[in-house]
Amino acid sequence: MEKRGNLAPEIMEELYRQRFFQLLVPKQLGGRISTLPETLKVYEHASFIDGNLGWLLAVCTGNMYLLKSLGEDIYNKYLSNEDTVLSGSGFPTGSAKPVPGGYQVNGEWKFCSGSSIASFFMMNAKVDHGEEESSTEVRSFIFRKDQVKVMDDWNAFGLKATNSHTIIVEDRFVKDEWTMAFHLSGSNYEDPLLRYPFFQFAKSQFASISLGIAGKFIVESKILANQFKGEWRKSGRYDFVQNKIQAAEMRLTDMKNSFDRVISRTWNLHIQGDELPEEHLHEVNHVCENAAKEALKSAQSIYNYLGITAVLEDTIINKTYRDLHTACQHGLIVSFRD
Repeated sequence: MEKRGNLAPEIMEELYRQRFFQLLVPKQLGGRISTLPETLKVYEHASFIDGNLGWLLAVCTGNMYLLKSLGEDIYNKYLSNEDTVLSGSGFPTGSAKPVPGGYQVNGEWKFCSGSSIASFFMMNAKVDHGEEESSTEVRSFIFRKDQVKVMDDWNAFGLKATNSHTIIVEDRFVKDEWTMAFHLSGSNYEDPLLRYPFFQFAKSQFASISLGIAGKFIVESKILANQFKGEWRKSGRYDFVQNKIQAAEMRLTDMKNSFDRVISRTWNLHIQGDELPEEHLHEVNHVCENAAKEALKSAQSIYNYLGITAVLEDTIINKTYRDLHTACQHGLIVSFRD
């Protein structure tokens, strides 16, 4: 998959069959939306299987989450197929000019994960109302695959199969019905998850990914240590490495438990119908950032002792290490606190 730059076809077929890309689609639209704790466990388990899988599932379903302001008729007509995948970017790095019946859009958007497997793209752009309008309006625009240019420029050292390429749109017309005002609160649908605070939801997505990949790294470390058990035991290295693995696993388990507790507590408050107070929003922010930080620390505390095998790019443990570091670079989960 790293060489191909995409998920394997058999994995995509299974994702379509089980409608995993509909994970955040309202039930009334035929989706399989659930609770926040259950959804995050899906991302974590998918990331444990493969970092690329967890990342793409989280990002592409997260894009579908943002369709909560789209009309039901448009969704059902164009976006309800089990193989619908939505790529895009939330950054308003494009411009849109109002024209009769819609907008003319131009722009370039970086890091659009899932760009090679997408059926549609959703990007944000600033609307140019001319000199008479000084306020800035940001709208979301949905494009068909044939309306965009994929640059094939994703060249990171991890998550190589996420095809997080740059997307270019050149003077494309978008009908009014394919656009909506960009806002992160509110929803046309009643599902509680679509009303959970967006930034905390997004942070928890990426935290779940980091925890899943870190769990995979620990398992692969155990496999590697057992592979060299006979040789390493002679020098005492095996017991040393095993102690490092056990300590990292305990810390990661404690972090997962803490993360689960905070998410469950805030979710239970949320479904009671009350707006989450600032202190709880900050608590979610901190536990997500700490989860990513601990995921990295758990892997780093072991990696240096795993020998030359761990630096070979064609090994699973090396791939997992690279995927983890790439995932934890996302700005939403980087902590700028000591």
